[in-house]
Amino acid sequence: MSIDNYGQRKNAGYRAALRLNIVPQPKAERAREPVTRSRGLVRGQFPSTKMKRMIAWESQQEEKACYHFEVSPVVKAFREQPKKLYLPSSKGMSRYTPDFELMLHNGEFCYVEVKPLSKLFSPQVLEKLRAADQLLSDKGYHFIVLTDEELNFPTRIRNFPILRPYLRFDIPLQLIQQANEWLAGTSDPTLEALSQFLGFRSTAFALLAQLHICFEFDQPIENSSELFSPTFGDHHETCFFSYRTGPDFKQCAVPTDPHA
Repeated sequence: MSIDNYGQRKNAGYRAALRLNIVPQPKAERAREPVTRSRGLVRGQFPSTKMKRMIAWESQQEEKACYHFEVSPVVKAFREQPKKLYLPSSKGMSRYTPDFELMLHNGEFCYVEVKPLSKLFSPQVLEKLRAADQLLSDKGYHFIVLTDEELNFPTRIRNFPILRPYLRFDIPLQLIQQANEWLAGTSDPTLEALSQFLGFRSTAFALLAQLHICFEFDQPIENSSELFSPTFGDHHETCFFSYRTGPDFKQCAVPTDPHA
């Protein structure tokens, strides 16, 4: 199901507030402006393990968003430029296409606009975003905005590609339990020690990628990376990105990273 057949949804016309289980967030690094602005769009393809296909992106911020959607268990599926909407504006109807559609683990749908923070609060942009938020809200969908302030975490972005291939690994429940029992009883909870315990480094990476065991995501992955048990509840509800919601599009409240 997607926005194409929203009329079949039982909750059409009603949208509860979006409250994702966001992991602690560090302070975002300021995105650097290029010395010479590139002519034309920057485009590329994101190799999604979750979706088993390439996802098109049209800016570096959209590429970063793809990594966050890929690794966040709360996002069950996602796709780019899902549907054209027609929005009322001061100049009549205008056409608008969200950057992404997310299907959340609980079955809800969320539409995403990725926008530079510097452009977010212009009157023209705000008018369009508020109109999109209202239209999607009336149909029972969520609408969020992501900016460089929600996405620009260089170390995390370098870690995500390392973990991405291991999202496809099927890990037996018994092995997950054994790994967590080891974690609770060891005095040396590092990635190297876990790899030695399991006998396979790939299995250790799979446990990290699927959040059965955690490390500090905003520090480089190394053999000496310290491991710990998840502290954010049901990992199926875990989200790696904060977000902005209408009508003011201020950043939602997020837990602070104690290591930031």
